[in-house]
Amino acid sequence: MSEVRAVLIDLYDTLAWTDWPTMRAELEERFGISEAELLRAFTTTREARSIGAYGSAEGDLAAVLEAAGVQADADLVHQLNQARARALAENGVHLWDDSIRTLRELRRRGIRTAVVSNCDHATRPIVDDLGLEREVDAIVLSFEVGAAKPDPGIYRAALEAVGAGPEEAVFVDDQAWYCAGAEALGIRSFLIRRDDADPAEGFGAAGDRDVLRDLRSLLDLI
Repeated sequence: MSEVRAVLIDLYDTLAWTDWPTMRAELEERFGISEAELLRAFTTTREARSIGAYGSAEGDLAAVLEAAGVQADADLVHQLNQARARALAENGVHLWDDSIRTLRELRRRGIRTAVVSNCDHATRPIVDDLGLEREVDAIVLSFEVGAAKPDPGIYRAALEAVGAGPEEAVFVDDQAWYCAGAEALGIRSFLIRRDDADPAEGFGAAGDRDVLRDLRSLLDLI
């Protein structure tokens, strides 16, 4: 294996954990939507939201509400989106204790890093609030590049952003099929399974790839 020059790292359930249940409860209570209906709406719109199909954070939220059977006018969607943004900024997303320390150690070693996330428009202000732009060399968000893991386009965008070839990079994610997408391009991958993570997409079989229990342990393997 070539010397590792770049590390591509997933955001949710890898670098950060989320408090989505709080926000879901607010929507459920306000519109009388069941938890199952709301989760189905988030799931059925996820693919389109992840590639920016709805054009804005408000467009993403309107699509979720419509999929849940709620017809909301533009003013209401705007108010809900502002409330969601405040909730996320105040207590919705948190970095694990080892995330920044690991990113800084990689930088100290001269290894370039990129956050590579499947997400919708709501994630850009989250990334900004977490200060990740200061800690990594690139932020590659699926809705901004128009390709979501495991589409090869998002990995190629990340490699280009950090100036590395597939054989010079490694990838860390909590989803096995996203690791497989990276491996298809020749990028070595690591599956992370933090003990207290609860990914919306669940867990897949690790296969024969290395499994990390925390991000810090990556430093001993590259």
